[in-house]
Formats: sequence, structure tokens, C-alpha cells
Amino acid sequence: MITEFLKIMAWRAMKMARKGHAKARERARGVWWVLSQLKAQVKLSEESTPSALQPSVSIPEVPCKPSSSFSSTVSKSPALVSSALDTSSPFLWAEEPAFNIIKSLLDKFLPHCQQFGFFLNPNRFHEATLLPLSFGHASRPTPAVLSAVYLWGVHLSQSEVLLQQEPSFILRALHHSVTDIFGSHPDVILHTLQAEILLSYYLLHVGRFVEAKCHTATAVSLALGAGLHKTKSTYLIPSILGLSSDAPVLVPLPRDTIEEGERINGFWAVLVLHKYITVALEPPTSVCGTLEAPGMQVDTPWPLDIWTSEGISPEICGNDTIQTFLLDRVERHPGTSLMALNAKAAILFHRSAQLAGQWVPNMQPQKLQAYTIEFLSTHRLTETFRSILPPLTHLDIKHPAARILILAHALTDAAMIKLHINFSSANSSSNRYCLEAARRITTFGGFSILEVGYINPIMNTLLAEACSFLIQEISRMRLSGNMGPENVEGNEDELLEHLRNGVEVLSAQSDESIFTKYQLKKTQEALSTI
Repeated sequence: MITEFLKIMAWRAMKMARKGHAKARERARGVWWVLSQLKAQVKLSEESTPSALQPSVSIPEVPCKPSSSFSSTVSKSPALVSSALDTSSPFLWAEEPAFNIIKSLLDKFLPHCQQFGFFLNPNRFHEATLLPLSFGHASRPTPAVLSAVYLWGVHLSQSEVLLQQEPSFILRALHHSVTDIFGSHPDVILHTLQAEILLSYYLLHVGRFVEAKCHTATAVSLALGAGLHKTKSTYLIPSILGLSSDAPVLVPLPRDTIEEGERINGFWAVLVLHKYITVALEPPTSVCGTLEAPGMQVDTPWPLDIWTSEGISPEICGNDTIQTFLLDRVERHPGTSLMALNAKAAILFHRSAQLAGQWVPNMQPQKLQAYTIEFLSTHRLTETFRSILPPLTHLDIKHPAARILILAHALTDAAMIKLHINFSSANSSSNRYCLEAARRITTFGGFSILEVGYINPIMNTLLAEACSFLIQEISRMRLSGNMGPENVEGNEDELLEHLRNGVEVLSAQSDESIFTKYQLKKTQEALSTI
């Protein structure tokens, strides 16, 4: 898929260069450079991805024309390209769908948008998208973010007519994610970032893991390059995007508090995405904290709920936000929005996965002492954080807020499992923490998770984690005759019931997501061993 996309992009760059204008030639050179870098990143990522991470189920690429003969066609005559493409698609060459289809796609996407990292103000985005202006106009969202939203709308529509055109939509979304950054749209940075996040979740959802990691890396680089991790910092240093006539080009100031809130939420959307992708796709020993590395200080205050239309209060600022949370210090502006709680839960989940990957038996005394301090600190913080999460009772399961809260609870419980899993077979306390967390994940607060609506793709990773522990515990019970760590309020039948609940949810959702099918197959393989 990526190869065909690169070839189409290359051809379009040639067309731009043939126009003879200096700006067109300069842009063409820029496109060629980006394409070469992207192709190198994909190749490097494919070579460095361990075979163990490749899904054991067959994950087909989304079918896309042009065919494999496209390369020779281009080399002979770009004018013949159209004959190598599926010109029956009404969207392949059109700039965007018809107005009534756009409205329908927005209606399909926006109710679920927060589950896929959407951080722009939904009301403003909806109004700007439907303006009777041309595709790419400065008053409308950029082509990249519109194309990514249309793609998700098509995918969520479950319309056979639209789904047949999904390959055309992904092609256009990938195209604009590369080229828009060279444009002059006033919101190009923020909107390109939004497009990269939406594409990352889509590619994860459909099982294209290497591309998902590449687009996530691009989103992280763009967010840091634009200085979003310093938004509203008490020590704000303007970010320099580049030079123009030897003068620095700075990131423009936000136009109002709503746009400032979008920048704050944009950074946290990138951070959460990075946490999810890293834990879901990397081996335990490779779970690293790029956005929490030494010297990387995040000052951006905690995110807002995107339906908070008034934006962020002027007096709110940030200083070392993540470390203040991880060290359990008193926060000057504690994040209490649901999006902030979700971000904190994602950080704890990632941190616990890091610690699990760092554990090795027979550690040197000094390393063991340092590990124990980190372990106990993370455990206490996770317990404290779980105690302040709003309960899952009396929720309107159709409201988007319910899904965010369910996910925050599941992330926190999965963090506890990750943290204690290495010790659960020998330590009764660790065993109890894992069992209680796995039970909570598989019961979803008493809701039918299939009636809640679309939840972030990471939810199925959390569910698979819970199922994996339950399988491990049932196996241990059968082999030892219930000897070993003392069970808490449970027996094999009760654990099997929780396991069945988890497997049924994974199975029900596997037809809509190759990523979920991958999680289900791993769970079923583990289940077959007991």
C-alpha cells in the first residue's frame, strides 16, 4: 500500500515540476525529500520490527489500485497513469465527496471522535467543514484532517457503497498527510497533527502496525517541534519552526482560549497515542518513555474535555506536569477533566509496562533496591488514582463521557496487572491485585460493553491482558490443585465466567477490526493450552 502511494505521490510531484514555476519546482523537491524519508522510515521500521510482533493472523493490506505494473507505466508516460487506476471510484480524483455525503460522514464520526484522538473543538470543526468554500480554503479545515475524518466516517458508516471506496479514502488521507505541511493554511501544524493521530489509530485498527508506528512517530515529532509540550508553560520559550530571509519563523500565538485549549489537548492526544502504540506493539523490554526521557520536561497543563467550549482559563499554567503527577506531588492545577484522567491512566499503564519489562530475576542488590522503590511508588500512585476515579455507576452509556471513564478505569486496572504480573504466581498480594483488576476489566462496571459504542482500539489490548492473566491463573489452579497464592473470593468456575465474558467481547468485535482479531487469536491460542 505504502509503495503504491509513494509512486502516485512521485508522479504528482513530477506534474508540479513540469509547470515551470519556481514555487512548484521547490515544492516538488520538498515532496521528493519527504517521500524518500518516509520510505526509508518504513523500510527501517520493517527491518527492526521483531517477527514476534507481527500478527499471527493474516493481515491483508487494504486493496488499492494502481496495480503492480504502475511503476513501469509511470516511467513510460505519466499521461497513461489514469489507465492504471480504478477510475470507477467517484472519490479518487474528486477533491472531496459531495456535500450530503460529507454531512453524513461527519454525523458518523463526531459522536465517536474522542475515541480516536480528536482534539479539535467539534462545534468549530463541524461548522468550518460545511462552509461553502473550496477544498483547502483557509477558512475550512486542511485537506489532511478532512480526509482523515472522511476516512473514519466511511469506516464507521458500515455502508457497503462507501466501504467499497475506503481504499480511495485512505489513499487521499495519506497523500494530504504528506503534502499539506508545505502549504500556507493558517492551521497547518495543528491540523496536520490531528490528521496524523487519526491515521495512526486507523492503521492500528486495521492491523497495519508498521505504518501506525510511523505516523505516531511523525505526530510526536511534529508536537515537540511545534513546542506543544510547553504550551502555557511558566517558563515559555517560543518554538522556532524555521528561518525565512534569515529571520526565525515562530509558532503563531493562539487566536483565543479555545484554540489554546486545542493545542493543550493536541499534545496530550499525541502522548496518549504514543503510550498506547508502544505498549500494544513493542515487546516488554522495549517499552520506552520518549516523552518522559531525561531532559524532556512537559509543562503543558492537563487537557480539557473537548466539549468545554469556553476553552482554558487564563490563569492556568503548567510546570513539569508529568513528573509532578508520577512523584505524587501536590499539583497547582490538578487535572480533573475526564480527558485528564484518561491521560493520567495511560501514563500509569505505560509506566507499569516499563517496570514489568525491566524486571529480571536475581538483580544486583543496588538495582533491586532502585526497582523496589519505583515499584512501590507506582503501586501506591495507581491505588490512589483508582480511588479518586468517578465510579462507573449511574452512567449514561450512550454519552461519550461514559466511554472515556470506562477506558480510564480499564487502563488503571491493566496498569495494576502489568505491575504485578511477574510476581503473581508466588506472591499472594500480587495475585490478589491482578485477580481483582482482571475481574473489573471483564465486567465493565456492569455495562454491556457492546452497547456502549466504539471505544479506543487499546481497549481490546486491555481486555486481552485481563484474559491472559485469567488463563494463567486457571492453569495454575488446575496444575497445583489450588495450592500456591491464596485465591480471593473466587474459584475456577467464577474465573472461567470472567474469561468467557472477555473472549465473547473480543470475538464480537473482531469482525470490525483486524487488530481485535489479532488480540482474539492470541487469547484463543493461550486458552487452548489449558
